[in-house]
Amino acid sequence: MSVKKINPIQSIHDVAMAMNSAQDPDGLLELILDRCIQICGVESGSLMLIDEKSGVLDAVTSRGMNQQILRETKLKIGQGITGMAASTGKAKLVNDVSKDPDYIQVKEDIKSELVAPMILEDGIIGVISLDSNRLNAFTAEMLEIVSVLANQAGQIFKNLQTIRSLEQRTRIQATLIEIAKVVSSSLDQTEVFDSIMVTMERSLRLEKGSIVLHNKEEGLLRIVAASGLSPEEFDKGTYQPGEGITGKVFESGEPMIIESVANHPAFLNRVGYLSHFKHDPHNVSLLCAPILSEQNTLGVVNAFIVQQKHTDLKSFLDFLQVVASIISQSIKIQTLVEEAKKEISRENIQLKRELKNKYKFGSLIGKASSMEKMFEKIQLVADSRASVLITGESGTGKEMIANAIHYNSSRSENPFIKINCAAIPENLLESELFGHKKGSFTGAVTDKKGKFEMADTGTIFLDEIGEMDLNLQSKLLRVLQEREIEAIGSTKVKKVDVRIIAATNAELEQLVAEKKFRADLFYRLNVVKINTPPLRERTEDIPLLINHFLEKYTKDNNKVIKGISREASKLLLKYRWPGNVRELENVIERAVVLSQDETLTEEDFADILQNIDETNEAAIETPSFATVEAIQGGEPLDLASGRLTPSQLDGLDGRAMEIVLNEVESRLIQYAMKKYRYTKTRVAKFLGINRNTLDKKIKELNIEY
Repeated sequence: MSVKKINPIQSIHDVAMAMNSAQDPDGLLELILDRCIQICGVESGSLMLIDEKSGVLDAVTSRGMNQQILRETKLKIGQGITGMAASTGKAKLVNDVSKDPDYIQVKEDIKSELVAPMILEDGIIGVISLDSNRLNAFTAEMLEIVSVLANQAGQIFKNLQTIRSLEQRTRIQATLIEIAKVVSSSLDQTEVFDSIMVTMERSLRLEKGSIVLHNKEEGLLRIVAASGLSPEEFDKGTYQPGEGITGKVFESGEPMIIESVANHPAFLNRVGYLSHFKHDPHNVSLLCAPILSEQNTLGVVNAFIVQQKHTDLKSFLDFLQVVASIISQSIKIQTLVEEAKKEISRENIQLKRELKNKYKFGSLIGKASSMEKMFEKIQLVADSRASVLITGESGTGKEMIANAIHYNSSRSENPFIKINCAAIPENLLESELFGHKKGSFTGAVTDKKGKFEMADTGTIFLDEIGEMDLNLQSKLLRVLQEREIEAIGSTKVKKVDVRIIAATNAELEQLVAEKKFRADLFYRLNVVKINTPPLRERTEDIPLLINHFLEKYTKDNNKVIKGISREASKLLLKYRWPGNVRELENVIERAVVLSQDETLTEEDFADILQNIDETNEAAIETPSFATVEAIQGGEPLDLASGRLTPSQLDGLDGRAMEIVLNEVESRLIQYAMKKYRYTKTRVAKFLGINRNTLDKKIKELNIEY
C-alpha cells in the first residue's frame, strides 16, 4: 500500500482549527484521534489518559478496537510500548511488533504501532496509540506529526479541563449565594433545609442528598431533609453515632469522599439509595460533610454524585463543607429564635398578669360617687360580649376604662388591639382595619392583615369613633352584624370573633341628627354606654390622683420629693382642669422633673396656673373698701369715699383705727392673692412685706386661703 503524501503544516493547522472550535472534551479527543488515523492511513487507534490514582492508562476513546477488551485491559504505566511512552514521555515507532520485546498484544492482527505521549509542562497526561495490520505502516514523519498533534491536543485538553473546572466552581458559587438567600429569607428550619436540598439538586444536578441531625433525646442521627426520597424511605433514615458512613463522619467530625458507594463495606444503603442508580451504581460517589458547631457536631450533610469523566469531587466536597457551615449557622439562629420566643412568651405572660393587676378596678383611682357607679358598670359588662361605647371629655381615661374591661374579661389572654380612628387618614383606615391583598392598590406590595383579623378571639378598641368616614361606618356595621370581614382586593370573607369597645369625646347623638354618623351603627355600638366624668365634677379625687402621679414620676425620674405644700394643693383644687386627668398628670410630671426642692410649692405650678379660666374665678375687684359693718347698729360704713357720719364714727369709738386698717389690709391681701394666683411669694412681694409677715396677716385677719 502506497503511503499518501502528507503536508505536515496543513495537517497540524487543520487539527488545531478543529480543536479550537470544539468545546466538549470527549468530542475533542475523538476528533484528534480521527485526524491522526486519517493522516497515518491506519486501521485502528486509541487515546488514553493516565489515571494517577490507579497508575494505569484509561482508554477514553478508540477506533477499530474491541470495547470490551479495552475495558478489561488496563495497561499499567511502564507496561508495554504504550505504557513505556506514558512513563518516559518518549514517542516510539515500531513497524514490526513481533520484534519488540515490550509489545503486549491487545489485538491479534496488529503488526505495526506508533505511540506519542501527550506532554504538558507539568508532566504527561496520556498517549495517542495508532495500530496497523501492515508491516512498516508508519514513517518518521508520521511520528513527528502525531507527536506535535499529541502535545497540542494535551495542551488544549488541559485548557478545556480548566474551563470546565472554572464553570463548576462558578456554578458552586452561584449555588452558595442562592442557598445563603434561602437561609436568610426564612426562620422556619424545615423550610430552610428543604430549600437547600432542592437548590443543590437543581443547580448542581446532584442526584440525591440528605441532611441528618443528631437528636439528643433519642441519641440517634435522623434525616430531617432529603432529595428524592419517598416518605417510607425518609423514615428509615436513622443511624447510631459511628454506624455506617454517616455515623462515622458524625463521630469523627471529618469530611469524607466515597468514590464508589456500591463497593464500600461501610455503606449501609439503609434507605435504598442504590435502587435509584440502577444504570451504574458502581459509578456513584458519596460526599459527606459534618455539620459543626463551636462545641460539638450537630449532624451530617450528604450528597450523591454520578461521576462523569474528570468530575472534580474535591471541589464538590469543599462546596458541601460550606453548605454544612451555613446549615450550622441556620441551626444556631433557629436556636436563638426559639430561646427568644420562649423569653418573649414568658414576658408576655408576665406582662398580661401585670396588666390584669394594673387594670383591676381597685387600681382605677377614684372615690367620687360617679366613679363608683362607673366601676360597678364595668364589672357588670366586662365578661359579656356586648359592645361598649365609652364617652367623655378628652383626658378622662377612656382608654384606661377599655383596658379594664378587656383585662377583666374572659378574653384577657387573647389579643387586645387598639386603633385611633382620628390618627389615620381616611384612605388608609380601611386597610388598617380590614387588611388588603397584594396589588389591590398602589403601594400594596404584600398581603397585609387588618386589625380585626389580628384581634380575632380578643378585643378591638376603636378610639375617636366619631371621626370615622360614613362609607367605612357601613363596613364596620357589617362586622358587628355578620361577624365577618373582607380585605381590600379580596373576594373572600373571613369570620372573626371580636368584641368591640368604642370611645369618643364627641356627642354622637348630635352627629346622628346632623347625618354625620350612621344611626344604625350608633345603636349597635351603644349597647352599653359608660360615661367618664370630667375631673372638675369629682374634685374629691384630685388629692388621690396628685399623690398617685407624684409617687409614679418621683420614682420614674429618680427624684426625692416628699410631698406637696398645702398652698400648692389648694391651687390645684381650685383649677377647673379642662384637660382632665391627662392634664393633671402632665402638670405633676413637669413639676417633679423641674423641681429642685423636696416639696412641691405653688411656684412649681405657676406656669400652668396662668392659664386658669377667668370664668372659674371671682372677678378681681379694685379694693373699694366700700363696706365695713358698724360695731353698733349694723349701719354700713362708706370707707371708700372717706365720708363718715357722726353716728358712724361714734360707733367706732376706741377701735376706729384698728377696724379701718384691718379692712384695708384684708382687701389688699385678697386682691393680691387673686391677682397672683394665690402664689404667696408673689403676693408678699407686691405688698412689700416678707412671706412670714404675710402668713401672720392671713391668720390674724382670718382670710380664707
